Amino acid sequence: MVKLILGKDIEYIVHCDKSGNIIGPISKNQAHLPGIRPFLTHYSTWSMIFHAGSGKYGIQLKNPKKLDEFGAGKWDMGAAGHNCYIKDKNGYRPMDFKETLIKEVDEEIGLKIKVIDPINEFVKLSKTKIQRPIAIIIEKFHYKTERNNEFVGLGFILTPTTKVKFKDNEVVAFKWLTPKELTVHLKKENNYCDPLPLVFKKAENFRKRYLS
Repeated sequence: MVKLILGKDIEYIVHCDKSGNIIGPISKNQAHLPGIRPFLTHYSTWSMIFHAGSGKYGIQLKNPKKLDEFGAGKWDMGAAGHNCYIKDKNGYRPMDFKETLIKEVDEEIGLKIKVIDPINEFVKLSKTKIQRPIAIIIEKFHYKTERNNEFVGLGFILTPTTKVKFKDNEVVAFKWLTPKELTVHLKKENNYCDPLPLVFKKAENFRKRYLS
């Protein structure tokens, strides 16, 4: 087995095909270069967060200084990020969707989530008075537009609290909206990231099917 050697000061993300089969590491900067980004597929972990007590979804406002020409200064889903390569005792390995979801939610909005599997266990816990946020990966799919080309692991997070904390500089504001309010927001505003309507729709389909 060939040992993977990566540069220490470079952030490597997971290059894959449109079915999610891993090809190998690629630097995040290279994957986002103009002319490459729409054609080179990579892993991303997305999520919507729902507070059952108020019946509201949380959305974040990305830092306008963020190095992202399509997302800086815009409203986006609860938390999201790229699956990176990390080093362990055996060398480097790609983070899976559960690991990435835990990492991104903690870094962006300061919540310590517990990822639950399978679905029946998540639904069972959702009917109890949970003490900490719980999450589940509800779908994996290929997302391709003129701007993006990503294989996505989509998480649904159920939280008992609306308190968030911005631990890094990626998020500058956070607000909670009912499904109706978020629907109106998406119709009246245009300052949001492209995937948000799709992610909201998928989250609502899941919530109505399993949590209503």
